[in-house]
Order: sequence, then C-alpha cells, then structure tokens
Amino acid sequence: MSRKRAAMTNATIDYSRLIKARDIKAQRDLIPAEISLLQAMIVIGEEKWGQAMTIADNASYPWAMRAAIRSATTLVRGSETMDTLAFLLGFSPEETDRLFIEAAQVTL
Repeated sequence: MSRKRAAMTNATIDYSRLIKARDIKAQRDLIPAEISLLQAMIVIGEEKWGQAMTIADNASYPWAMRAAIRSATTLVRGSETMDTLAFLLGFSPEETDRLFIEAAQVTL
C-alpha cells in the first residue's frame, strides 16, 4: 500500500492581513448591546419588517417564538429573540451587527 505525500512548498504568510482576537473584540465592543424595537423597525423599513412579521404570524412556527417577537420592546444582541428575528429577516451576523450600529443612531 503506497501513501502519497503532499509536496511541501514554501509559503509566505502576510501577517499584516491577519485579524487579531483583540481587534475582533474591540470591533465587537463598538456594537450596541441593546436597541429599541422601534429603532430597529425604522432602520429595517416597513416592507421588510412587514414580511418578517407575516412569517412570524405563521402558525407553523412555535408559539413562544412568535410571542417573544410580538411582545419585544427592546432587542438584545445575541439573544434568542434577536437570533430568530435575524433569521426571519434573512440577516447574516454581519448584517445584524450593522442593524444594531445604525439603529442606535436613530433618536426618537
């Protein structure tokens, strides 16, 4: 039985392009931990919000999930309610972070 060996090549790593853990943490610290539901709704927009709420009203989703979204007054980054809402909106984690940053700038 023969084994193939992977050829070793010289590779150059550009360390200047690596993101360090402390940089990621610093970037995460800039994202507000909490926003109001109204701030989020304003940033998301009426059409997209309406689409997400139509899905949330679908009886095929668990009742507790639908109730949590409908009764929320604030959204907490990383909470189960926010994760569900992000799923309904089709948001990636980066888009959710951006939502929190932009919504925090909305003054009511």
